[in-house]
Amino acid sequence: MPDDKDKLLKALDKFDRFHIYLAGIRENCLLLVSDVELPKEIEVDGQVFTILHYKPEEYLQEVIKREEELFRRYKVYYFVKSYMRRILDTLAYAEVERMSLDNDTFNP
Repeated sequence: MPDDKDKLLKALDKFDRFHIYLAGIRENCLLLVSDVELPKEIEVDGQVFTILHYKPEEYLQEVIKREEELFRRYKVYYFVKSYMRRILDTLAYAEVERMSLDNDTFNP
């Protein structure tokens, strides 16, 4: 029985990886960040996966609002290093901003 990483990498073999910025898996759902259109579903070794697709800039905007749902819940096995750095920088900036707002609330 292939593990999640193998399933994800087999699914990516069906696409041009040049256009994939980030790929993660959770149960029967694949998170794919790509600048090209992708199908809504894909079959890998008899298992059907739903594809949650985002454009790179769209994902950066959404991950700030829904970090837990769109980033932390997925096992990310494939990413472009510079894009992952942008995601982590964006999340760090958002966290510092939240902490600053919390601090302003407690220390008027």
